[in-house]
Amino acid sequence: MLVKVCGLRQAEEVKALVEMGVDLLGFIFYPQSPRYLAPQEAAQVMPFCSQGKRVGVFVNNRVEEIVNISEIARLDYVQLHGAQDLEFCKELHFLKLIKVMWPEKYTRAKDLERDLKLFAPWVEYFLFDAGGFGGGHGRVIKQGVWEQFLADYPIILAGGIGPHNIEQVLKYKPMGVDLNSGVEIAPGRKDLTKVKLVLQTIKELAC
Repeated sequence: MLVKVCGLRQAEEVKALVEMGVDLLGFIFYPQSPRYLAPQEAAQVMPFCSQGKRVGVFVNNRVEEIVNISEIARLDYVQLHGAQDLEFCKELHFLKLIKVMWPEKYTRAKDLERDLKLFAPWVEYFLFDAGGFGGGHGRVIKQGVWEQFLADYPIILAGGIGPHNIEQVLKYKPMGVDLNSGVEIAPGRKDLTKVKLVLQTIKELAC
């Protein structure tokens, strides 16, 4: 199972997470976020992050901004965490994309399926988060029509995931999980012990 830890700011934490075997490490380039990391700061952190693991999170940036920051921070993936439409994704076709969706907004399965089919050719992964917008809020995603699509699309689940609820999340059998607020001491500071507990549970139950 793919494990992503998002909202990182500290080089020491990045190094520790790489050593733990975390698959993807997320860095938020949204100035209004308490977990914001400036591109120049990210460039200093990236040497501690193995190639292939670096994810940049963007909220409604212009294409040119995303490309520029991707080059500065040497990103491997771009996570689109806003209202980016299909044409926007097509413009970034040369980058590996993670498209965030909020499935609780969908009351009908066919509407969610329509959007999944629309974006699927252009993205590496979908990330399903709780609520109707934003992220890092600690809310757990509610049960809904989205569950039926987990076997057919590369979906990472997010939303308040930590040691206290990882067993329940694993029952959905997603392709991956995204850890952020559920493994934090404070915004931007991870509790490495909690991350270890999540990884241990995944190893035991998701084999």
